[in-house]
Amino acid sequence: MNNTLGKHVLIDFYNCKATFTEAEDLQPLVERAFDLVDTPVEGITFFHIDDELTCIAVSGNAHICIHAYPPLSYVAVDIYSFNIDLKTSQIMSALKVNLRSDRIKATSIRRGDFGSIRDMRPKRKSKITTARRMKNTGARIKKTSVKMFNILRHPQKVRRSHRTTNK
Repeated sequence: MNNTLGKHVLIDFYNCKATFTEAEDLQPLVERAFDLVDTPVEGITFFHIDDELTCIAVSGNAHICIHAYPPLSYVAVDIYSFNIDLKTSQIMSALKVNLRSDRIKATSIRRGDFGSIRDMRPKRKSKITTARRMKNTGARIKKTSVKMFNILRHPQKVRRSHRTTNK
């Protein structure tokens, strides 16, 4: 990381329970994120186009851009910084709590890496809350139980299908 100028983190927040009606509603999120890493906000801009709410905040060598899609309960966040010491994980955690998201996907890219080509493939991380993990497991159990019920209910069909595939 010695040859790196900065970092770029792209975060997808799914199933957000926080509600927003105007782009200005995103301002407290951005201000808290910058306060958390002791960086002052120097400028902030808002856009509201159709079902997309956008907030762009700039501070020194960094910016945060939030795209919220309330009908989809989805928020996309872009954190870009030439300060490699910026604690993007703290910002990501604070946003996850404030957006009340149960699943996130983050991609981290080192910007201005003059040392190696390896950085061309970004690192990805996914985190799933316990509630989402339980819901996914329940869906898999239900799918398996339906298959098992059909096997027990119609054993002749299953036996015939095994014979025909083995030939």
